[in-house]
Amino acid sequence: MTMHRFKWSNELAVAMSSLKAKNAIEHLLRADGQEDLCFALWHPSSGTERSTAIIQSILYPNEDERDVHGNVEFTSEYFLRALGEATEQGAGVALMHSHPGGRGWQGLSSDDFFAETSHAAQAQAITGLPFLGLTIAGDGHWSGRFWIRSEPRKYEPKNCRLVSVVGDKLLVSFNPTIAPRPNRQSSQIRTVSAWGASVQDDLARLRVGIIGAGSVGALMAESVARIGVGLIDIIDFDTMETHNLDRQLHATSSSVGKSKAVVLAEAIETSATAEQVIIHSFEDSVCEPAGWSRALDCDVLISCVDRPWPRAVLNLIAYSHLVPVIDGGILVDARGGQFRGAHWRSHTVAPGRRCLECLSQFDPGLVQAEREGLLDDPVYIEGLPEDHSLRRNENVFAFSVGCAGMELAQFVCMIAAPGGVFDPAPQDYNLVTGTIDRVTKGCEANCPYTNILESLGDDIPIRVTGRHLIAELTREARQRSSSVERSTQRNVTLPRSRRVIFKCGVPLWRKIRRKNG
Repeated sequence: MTMHRFKWSNELAVAMSSLKAKNAIEHLLRADGQEDLCFALWHPSSGTERSTAIIQSILYPNEDERDVHGNVEFTSEYFLRALGEATEQGAGVALMHSHPGGRGWQGLSSDDFFAETSHAAQAQAITGLPFLGLTIAGDGHWSGRFWIRSEPRKYEPKNCRLVSVVGDKLLVSFNPTIAPRPNRQSSQIRTVSAWGASVQDDLARLRVGIIGAGSVGALMAESVARIGVGLIDIIDFDTMETHNLDRQLHATSSSVGKSKAVVLAEAIETSATAEQVIIHSFEDSVCEPAGWSRALDCDVLISCVDRPWPRAVLNLIAYSHLVPVIDGGILVDARGGQFRGAHWRSHTVAPGRRCLECLSQFDPGLVQAEREGLLDDPVYIEGLPEDHSLRRNENVFAFSVGCAGMELAQFVCMIAAPGGVFDPAPQDYNLVTGTIDRVTKGCEANCPYTNILESLGDDIPIRVTGRHLIAELTREARQRSSSVERSTQRNVTLPRSRRVIFKCGVPLWRKIRRKNG
């Protein structure tokens, strides 16, 4: 039996794929209007501030394992079968049931409370994970709670902030007590008139992670702040440099030498339109354990990276942890020093959609090369073909705007579903012809992300994070530079004969005193 240490965080959530949710709803919301139930298996997903239950599979009852009579009851044999399946899979147990007449987030009736609390202790003891309760309302809204031990032989429910359904669409059910509907602002009148109040309510409560604060990332952060997203995390280890100024929104000469994430977070604070806005900047790489766990706190990730390793990391998060990832890229044809054309593309990856590897957005053979630091080795780069993507500097501002616009369209469709369309499909824009090609096929048959790795959460059999040396060196260099700058510019008031300026942390008067003996 596999025992887990479940991380109890301040925020709890549940996520399931669109296909799992569809199958569960078809069983739970009966045509005759009676309640029904089923058990499911789940795996933990541990972020820094959020713990999520990832629904892996549904265990439908046999005819003799539950009794439907307006309400519904299950047999001890059904519960024991679920526990046996859970121990084999190293998973936790969830009880799903329906409230056909309910609307929105559901509370627990006395019967619901008794059914769940009386099985919480046994589920916890056998699986090593807390018992999970899920309710589906007649309007399709989910609600969820974990059962925690409050005292010997007594368990109490701890409600989730949200339950998300991820895949061909993104549907989020928010707990109105923990995440109440915000007040809409006068600055959002035009925005709300486009897609309606309910979409705006969802946007304001979403937590969106911007992975990469470069040219595309800055445009995306500005955009989501202005359309009313209330929780924004920016994750980037890099430093603003002079050569970034021609393509980086918000960057000025005074930004050079500072953290890209910090510069961007400070800039968009004044652009945000939500009633309450929380913006975090993290100077991590998503390839590091710290950056990885911060990404797992988010409801949506916007990928603005251009290397294979972070894309491989984000691809795994999208399928194993069910956090949808919106990604894009730019390809410029400037062979022989002549500008011949450009392409930029955008796509959303999640269960039921084509993954980044199958879209050829990263070469899995280069992931290990990057982990070993070869992609930052000038000798290795010089050995690559002249037209290799790693030798190009393609994030020209004009192209970044186009790419960010297409990524933003993917985001809007996933949340607002214009005309009922959540997925516009991966798109590739050709600058020369002005045409957009669409990719409509799914992943390859042997794709591991959509098969063996999907919905496993923390229990995936591989680890793609690790020590990211270039991120460490970049942060260290920035810290040294900042320390020198502070010590150089800091004025210190001393006795009149000792009024000097610190340089490199050593007061001049000490040097002068030593010089004069």
